[in-house]
Amino acid sequence: MRQCLSNASSRMLTADVCSYIDAHQMLPHGATVLAAVSGGPDSMALLALLYHLQPVYEIRLIAVHVDHQLRGQESARDALFVRQQAARLGIPYHVVQVEVKRFQQTSGLSPQHAAREVRYAALAELQRQLGADRVALGHIADDQTETLLMRLLRGTGPAGLASMPPVRLPYIRPLMSIRRQTLIDFLRQEGIPWVQDSSNVKRTYQRNRIRLDVLPILREYNPQIDRRLYELTEMLAAEHHLLERQVDAWYPCIVSQRSDQRLALQCQAYGHVPLAIQRRLLRRLTDQFVAPPAAVHFHHIERLRRLLTRGKVGERLTLPGEWLVERHHDVAMMWRGHALTGEAQAVMLSVPGQAALEALDAVVTAEFLGEVPSPLALGRDVVYIDAGSIQTPLMVRTRWPGARFHPLGAPGHKKLNSFFIDKKVPRSERDRIPLVVSGAEIVWVAGCQLGNRFRIGPETQRAVRLQYLTRSMPSL
Repeated sequence: MRQCLSNASSRMLTADVCSYIDAHQMLPHGATVLAAVSGGPDSMALLALLYHLQPVYEIRLIAVHVDHQLRGQESARDALFVRQQAARLGIPYHVVQVEVKRFQQTSGLSPQHAAREVRYAALAELQRQLGADRVALGHIADDQTETLLMRLLRGTGPAGLASMPPVRLPYIRPLMSIRRQTLIDFLRQEGIPWVQDSSNVKRTYQRNRIRLDVLPILREYNPQIDRRLYELTEMLAAEHHLLERQVDAWYPCIVSQRSDQRLALQCQAYGHVPLAIQRRLLRRLTDQFVAPPAAVHFHHIERLRRLLTRGKVGERLTLPGEWLVERHHDVAMMWRGHALTGEAQAVMLSVPGQAALEALDAVVTAEFLGEVPSPLALGRDVVYIDAGSIQTPLMVRTRWPGARFHPLGAPGHKKLNSFFIDKKVPRSERDRIPLVVSGAEIVWVAGCQLGNRFRIGPETQRAVRLQYLTRSMPSL
């Protein structure tokens, strides 16, 4: 590989790439950059151009080749080729071997998808080990148009049509605006070798069929189809970025996380969100929590959207991955798995002592107090009760059929379920609220209401402090 570019067209290409890098703020000065080099024409052009741009950005360039070990001697040839080219330039290089076949067998993914997953995992690990600031990938404009057509055929939304972003830190794609033929001309002019991947001509892969069969037919209808499709992805990418910023603003107003597997969705606020943002917001929600995200389709998003905007109280729907959503008055609860039953959760609470309900991620503690507090010293998560009114040990449990409760200040007992309805406690939350029980009577609906008989009064001689601790506190 020559040390200086030999002609004006090569220097113009370098200037174009430099402008693209600057436009997307890809390279901070002084950065350490890993260049992912397969040995094919795109990645060899990436390596050459970044090599010549080293003094412009004062970067430290390192070549890395991921050997997928899928093509026998050809894979070994590619790895050796990259070693030789990096050594010729005098830049550090690393060859990382990955087990694609083993990962494919355990994950059930297609060969290409499995290879992509392990490749990115290997690059991320090497970036961490070397402390690199950026990982440069050799994707080009042709890859962008091919990806667009693949996603159209598979089915996708506006975000999918925006295709690959030029920057998703730490990954950068400096050649995204350049056509493959331009790069091949550059390599030939500069005398830079490359290797051919035999799998790129196998029509068993959809991307190859699009490149070899579909695009040539489209070019017969419009010789500029490659340029038009690339321009479309650029426009959609800009609009996608703008809309995602609106999702950023709305998301925390709509979604609150109670635990890893429990969420609350604010229906009234969601109803004020524009339709396009409603769909994107739910797509972000399902991408984050519902695995795999690809299992969630447009009809799932629409059903969930209708539940939040027009659903009746008590209406439910099921999402992939065993996620359930239930509509309440102004909130919809989303959780994974089935609601807990009262019989499944019961733990003894000594005084002093504590009781942990692992499935609820909740702890209730009890301790004697040296002085009797004011009867008005009531809180949401802490209450004070008359020690003489309870039988010890107490029990902490979830609700049971037919449970009754006498709320503080109420004229008498009522069904616990009626109490929850009066308090507008979502049905999906009711089996997750700990009840402190003395004998057969509810002392405290934790985090909500004290039982009337257990209150501090003038006759109280000794008091007990109860506290409710949890990372997933229901809103009551």
